Amino acid sequence: MPRLINLLVLIVALGIALVGCQNGPVPTDSNNAQSNFLAPGKITLPEGAVFESATFHVYVSQAANSMVTFHKITDMWDEDVVTWNSFGGAFDATVEASFTSDATGWYAVDVTDLVAGWLDGSYDNYGMLLTHADLGYPRTVMHSSENASDNPYLEICYSVDGSPTCVTDGPIGDTYIWELSPDENFGYSIHLQAGWAGSAGAELEKQTLIQFDLEMVEPQPAAIGDYVWIDQNKDGIQDEGEPGMPDVTVHLMDCYGQILATTTTDADGLYLFSDLMPGDYNIRFVLPEAYVFTMQDQGGDDAMDSDADPSTGLTVCTTLESGETDLTWDAGLYLREMEGCTLTIGFWKNHAGFGPQDDVLSQYLPIMLGDWEITDAQTAYDILTQKVYGHPSNGITKLYAQMLAAKLNMEAGADGSDIADEISDADEFLSEYDWTDWDDLSKKTQKMVNKLKSTFDNYNNGYIGPGHCDDM
Repeated sequence: MPRLINLLVLIVALGIALVGCQNGPVPTDSNNAQSNFLAPGKITLPEGAVFESATFHVYVSQAANSMVTFHKITDMWDEDVVTWNSFGGAFDATVEASFTSDATGWYAVDVTDLVAGWLDGSYDNYGMLLTHADLGYPRTVMHSSENASDNPYLEICYSVDGSPTCVTDGPIGDTYIWELSPDENFGYSIHLQAGWAGSAGAELEKQTLIQFDLEMVEPQPAAIGDYVWIDQNKDGIQDEGEPGMPDVTVHLMDCYGQILATTTTDADGLYLFSDLMPGDYNIRFVLPEAYVFTMQDQGGDDAMDSDADPSTGLTVCTTLESGETDLTWDAGLYLREMEGCTLTIGFWKNHAGFGPQDDVLSQYLPIMLGDWEITDAQTAYDILTQKVYGHPSNGITKLYAQMLAAKLNMEAGADGSDIADEISDADEFLSEYDWTDWDDLSKKTQKMVNKLKSTFDNYNNGYIGPGHCDDM
């Protein structure tokens, strides 16, 4: 009897030792056991998250002392139907990660680079394939998501505004395929396998397929606008009946002086920058000729006041949130006193009464161009557009426009003494010729006409004479 008792004790002791050996800790990752089943789900990184790392956790129930390599799968597959033949070797041979299955237990494998490519769209997420680097016996056996415990899972770590977070989830599909049974599906198996099932040839190879559902929430595009108007009473508020100002140049800025985009206001004075990434922006309005900005930040309604700094045209910096459309950034303008300065043909054309701007041209009519008396705003406008009385390639057509603008400037109070001789010469010429005569003029006479035109152009732009209104 004592010998029998001693034998039983020895058997029990050997059994305990054997169990202890098979379930000993794995140095790779001994503290991440997942006893509870993780239902298939999606790992979602919130908007603004900075991806930090990804770790694949798998429980090895039969070690092979072989290297298990990870590869990108390159085509879609379905756990419930995929077979060796239907899969057709759809994976990239590049090794993305690996571990050596030298003991049973949990393994944690760094798959950060692989997951980063899925999240940023560098390649499609069809999952990863696990296989032995060197095919041989025995195989590596791992728990699948169908197992009663210790299921595979993915851990994603990220930060939002510097605060770190880690989340985990189970696979949406995992199975193995077997070359020896090329048309059989093993999606129901509680195991995942890699390597050979026996000591024979490569026809016994097994490979594991596993896929996790991941997404990075992308920020929604933002937009900013909205309005430039003529502040007729100069109070800094959009009053009823005050018109919008078309064709005003507007810059989108990055708050550090860099221009990101440029647009112009439409016929109603509206502008919009859309499809913007959330972030910090400001607006710079470019003053049209002879205008000044009205008072800034008047009243309590941001949507109805002027936001442009009167000295720079810049607004303050604002932060656009994801999906936000901010239509509160406006600029009010009014016509400055000319004070003896000059304006270009563009200004006089835009202020002939055929747009939202006030008609300031008609008060200076009639004006003579040679023996042609310009008595109404429509005729003046047609001359300034250079499209009715000839074409811009016609030197006399251009002379009409620049000379009319020069005389309008002088009628408005600008000193014309610097161009008095040229005015006299142009009047004398235009008393004899009109725009229909251009092609018949000698080259010498055409050159003289172009020189007169250029002199008036320089005067209107402020290069000679009293100076341009925007420079004073």
